[in-house]
Amino acid sequence: MRLSWFPDLVLLMVVFVSIFRRVGESIVFSFVAGFLRGCFSLGTLGVDILLFPAVSALSSMLAKMFYRQNPAAQIFITTIAFAVVLGSHTFYLNVTGDSNIAFSSAVSANWRHMAATIFICPFAYAAVKGLLRLEE
Repeated sequence: MRLSWFPDLVLLMVVFVSIFRRVGESIVFSFVAGFLRGCFSLGTLGVDILLFPAVSALSSMLAKMFYRQNPAAQIFITTIAFAVVLGSHTFYLNVTGDSNIAFSSAVSANWRHMAATIFICPFAYAAVKGLLRLEE
């Protein structure tokens, strides 16, 4: 129960790299991140390897549409990325597990995890940006 309020650090880092670095770097980073995350959950390894580069490309595209330093834009991009990951996992598990998990029930089961990830994203991005000394 205590981990339910823990943010998704892998997703945060993938979105951070997608927002503040070049597209090529973010795709490579997200592929490695998807592989590492999939290693901890072997049931979704195949989908994570392909999903995180897709989320990275989407986040990079959205970052070019908005001012990337704006916390509201960062929250929006992170929310979209989280929804894509959660929706893809739900769809994948429905197809492979022969179950009927609805997206709304997946969101209601993971709302704490989602809220923690979305709430902390502007603070985490500012901290990592300062740590890496990235310029505007």
